[in-house]
Amino acid sequence: MNVSFERWKSNDAVQCIAGQNTLAIGVAVGPRILSFTHNGGENILYEDHTGFSVGAWYMYGGHRFTTAPENDESYHPDNDPCEVRLEGTSVHISAKQRPNGLVLSLVISEASQGGFYIDHVLFNAGVREWEGALWAITCVPRSCKLSGSCTTKAINFWPGTDASKWKLDDGKIKVEDGNFRGKAGWHSVSPELTAISQQGKFTVSSPDITTAELCVDKGSNTEIFVCPGWAELETLSERFLVAPGGSVTHRQHWKFKSR
Repeated sequence: MNVSFERWKSNDAVQCIAGQNTLAIGVAVGPRILSFTHNGGENILYEDHTGFSVGAWYMYGGHRFTTAPENDESYHPDNDPCEVRLEGTSVHISAKQRPNGLVLSLVISEASQGGFYIDHVLFNAGVREWEGALWAITCVPRSCKLSGSCTTKAINFWPGTDASKWKLDDGKIKVEDGNFRGKAGWHSVSPELTAISQQGKFTVSSPDITTAELCVDKGSNTEIFVCPGWAELETLSERFLVAPGGSVTHRQHWKFKSR
């Protein structure tokens, strides 16, 4: 994997190239993966130009790492510059330490099966135990065809979601096209989420082994959120209890197959 410091539009970024795939990770804020391209094509990820925010937290678009269950801490502002370290064949990009002592980092490396490993690392630099789950969220354009691996009928629909627009068929949940808002979550033995565009198929998977009883969103480790402007492909770890000085990791594998 080739790593360099670049400007991505108006952002300071670290660029990672593995084969025909290129990531741009914003480091002036975040860390946020702002762009994922294949063979010099268009950005596969959603870019936010609406200024959407929750207090001092801004969406920006792309991929973000936060904590669950969803609460105020999930929207802790990540508007400060990041620390970047190169270690062996991987790049470590860490956010500023939070007031409660948590340090959230993305560790990017080339995957042996092609594409990238995205490791989400939470380190507890505080003085108290932390309990929760690691939550990895990837924003893609709503125009993509969305689906997720699903071998259970125990599907959780968030309030206001029209369940008829989510179809379980042949081991997958497929989301209908449209300008509606909703969210569904479920437990998958092998989480895999896909977004198909005119360029090809973008896949986010996680090799982490989890049990539904230890997952914080009603047993869900795999979730899809949609609204008229964008969609979110989400994977979560189990609930962890992290002692001071301890760390935990949630891994994703990103890959892209062109048409």
